[in-house]
Amino acid sequence: MISFPYDVTEDRTRFQKSVIDGDLGYYDTIARKFIPQETLDSLLENIIPEKEHLLVSENDPRLSQSVNRIRRNLSIYQRNPSDSYAQIFLKYLSNRYLSSIREQKLDAAILYVDVVGSTKLATQLSASELSSLIRVFSQEMSIIISRHGGFVLKYAGDAVIAYFPSSSEFGNATENAVRCGNIMNAIIDQSLNFAFQDFALPPIQVRISIDFGTNEVVFLGPEPDLIGHTITIASKMIRFAKPGHVAIGENAHKQLTEPHTRFIPAGQDIQWEYNDPVTGKIYPIYFSADRK
Repeated sequence: MISFPYDVTEDRTRFQKSVIDGDLGYYDTIARKFIPQETLDSLLENIIPEKEHLLVSENDPRLSQSVNRIRRNLSIYQRNPSDSYAQIFLKYLSNRYLSSIREQKLDAAILYVDVVGSTKLATQLSASELSSLIRVFSQEMSIIISRHGGFVLKYAGDAVIAYFPSSSEFGNATENAVRCGNIMNAIIDQSLNFAFQDFALPPIQVRISIDFGTNEVVFLGPEPDLIGHTITIASKMIRFAKPGHVAIGENAHKQLTEPHTRFIPAGQDIQWEYNDPVTGKIYPIYFSADRK
């Protein structure tokens, strides 16, 4: 099984050591792109999970790093609307991880994050502006996921779907996912929207849903995927999450330490009718209580 940090240069079928124009690096045979060693080192440094998960403070260097990265990428995407190599690389790491445990079961927290009101954004922005916004959003969310011991399962329009394996290296998968969700909201408020102002792009908000359970690693095509009850619940919950909040399922709630101070049960006023296949009763969901 592959663990953190990733020794990607071991994959010699994909990464071929090369020297181009005097730069030492690797040629990615799938992305068909030469990646200088310095660029690869910088990318790995940004995505290696943190041993200690700290809240984002006003003077946190991660905020300035994020703002600078967003500004740089928005400028690049406006000139050349291509996929971010960071996103391609992170999806590759996920495929590599799942391929190492193919046809097995995986206990993991599943996280969905999507942009609120993307249909309205599509009417306000040009196609290139919307594309740039979604690409930058997806890349920043992907980096945060990786920094919290998670993997990007897939990109689906304006949504990113991630999984956080139970790991002896990084502890409680659900705690990692919830911390990741909280940091996502902070980065949206304090970094992404701040940088968007410079490019006359509107501010965005996100919804986040999380649940924990056993998933099956399958190959339904050329790439590995996860299927299971957990993914189904997380996908259904997200439309009930308020902007800037996190919604979690009962199984995730049971995994948390001191959950009652951080999440409150969903009220009777929401139209949640999903039954727990084990109990046959309505599956309980909870909303974060620490954001206004």
